[in-house]
Amino acid sequence: MDERAQISVEYLLFVAIVLAIVLLFGMIVTDQSEQNNVATATKLGASNGTANLIFFNTTTEPVKVTTFNMTDGTNIDISIGLSRPVSNQQQASILKSAELSLISSGFNVANNGNSLTVTTSRHSYTIRIIEP
Repeated sequence: MDERAQISVEYLLFVAIVLAIVLLFGMIVTDQSEQNNVATATKLGASNGTANLIFFNTTTEPVKVTTFNMTDGTNIDISIGLSRPVSNQQQASILKSAELSLISSGFNVANNGNSLTVTTSRHSYTIRIIEP
């Protein structure tokens, strides 16, 4: 600043560049945070669903989540791989558990029978269980 309390052009450029960097970084972090939240809620819900199969029916052979794959882009596919094939009823139970986990994380979820759809302002997620 000089004696007349005027801000120099260099100072204004510096502030503008820093503000642009912070805004760009914030947009990237927000996008990745949303994807991480959906992935975490889905995996946790599916893991809880597989555990519940054993707790409520002790004659059931154990099953666990072995793989978790997520594509990139605007329409994101999430594939949950299990350690063994499960019946349609067990698959529905695991998806229901994942649905409840996503709802408790604040997402709007549509259950399509054999898949879940989560739509946010940034992405559309399709969640499926794949056979081993």
